[in-house]
Formats: sequence, structure tokens, C-alpha cells
Amino acid sequence: MKITRTKILEAVIPTASMADIAFLLIVFFMISTVFQVDKTQVELPSSHKDTRQEVIKESAFVIIQLNGVIKASDGIEDAALVNKEDIAVHASSWMQKNPNKPVVIKADSGVKYALIDDVLDQIRDAGVTNLKFLTEQGTE
Repeated sequence: MKITRTKILEAVIPTASMADIAFLLIVFFMISTVFQVDKTQVELPSSHKDTRQEVIKESAFVIIQLNGVIKASDGIEDAALVNKEDIAVHASSWMQKNPNKPVVIKADSGVKYALIDDVLDQIRDAGVTNLKFLTEQGTE
């Protein structure tokens, strides 16, 4: 009896579902990406307080850099350069939209306090009641 040779099957990698896998990976990375309104690097002052509070999502930010540059963000859009005198205008528009919106001051530790005091006066005049300072957790 003669044995007939059968076809040799070649190894094939199924690629039909590759598009589905790529789509799922794209969706996963889009969902897991953290969106930051402000990426300005400043050296934060240290705090020795034991209690830690998280920054509430969509909080408004006022960033004061070491060279005196001031940026402001409503928590939704990117931070933009502002003049010291215009901070009250921005803060009052934030308060009109949401009177309880937290405003976070992110100031460099080397900024002169006179500038921070001027910014605080502008923010207080705008009617902000929920004000927080961003600090670095210090070690004791």
C-alpha cells in the first residue's frame, strides 16, 4: 500500500483581531491618561502639617513663578499668562460660574511675599472664599 503524502500545513498567525486589540489599547491609554491643566514647574514651599488634602478636580489655579510671572487657569483650560491687576477679573468670572469653586495658589518658595500678598488681595476682592495653598509635604 502506497502512502500518499498530505499537504504540510504552514503556521499562520491569525491577524483578524489585531485591529480590535489596537483599538482597545488606544481606548485604554486615553482613559488612563491623566490630564493636567498646569505643568509649570515651581519649587513649592514645604509644610510640616500632618493633614493632607487632595486638590479637587477642576479647581482654579493661580501660579506664581520665581521670576514674577503669573499664570491663571479656571481648572478646565490651560493656564495663561495674566497681569497682577487682571487676577481679580479672572477670579470673579470663576466665582460667577461656581461660587464654591476652590482656588489653589501654586507659588514658588522663593517668591517675595509682597507679590503673593498682592495676588491674595486681588483674589479676596473677587469674592473667593475657598482658597488653598499648594505645598510640598515636608519631613520632620
